Amino acid sequence: MSDFMARSARHFILIKAARQIRQELEKAGLDNLKVLANAGISIVGTFFNGCSPQEKATYRRDLNALLQMGVTADMLLDEIAGQLPELAPIIKSKQDYKKTEIEKLTSFVKES
Repeated sequence: MSDFMARSARHFILIKAARQIRQELEKAGLDNLKVLANAGISIVGTFFNGCSPQEKATYRRDLNALLQMGVTADMLLDEIAGQLPELAPIIKSKQDYKKTEIEKLTSFVKES
């Protein structure tokens, strides 16, 4: 039963984190995000570059907590794509783009 509880908790945390990120991304405007993604420009990198140092520290802390719970960057991007159907085709169909986004996300978490 504890394995089921752990998976359920991880899934809940994943959905909640993706929802928060989605809300922040939507502030930039979905049309702008589509233009960036279609041009091959990292949405993740652009988002984190626009954050204040305090926001970056908060996001880094929260993402580290997710990773420690067993949530991967790939899982997080898939959940975000599921919550943003306008971007899902771009993220899921372009493997190189998705790979780049995963790399940007993991490198952001590792920065000091």
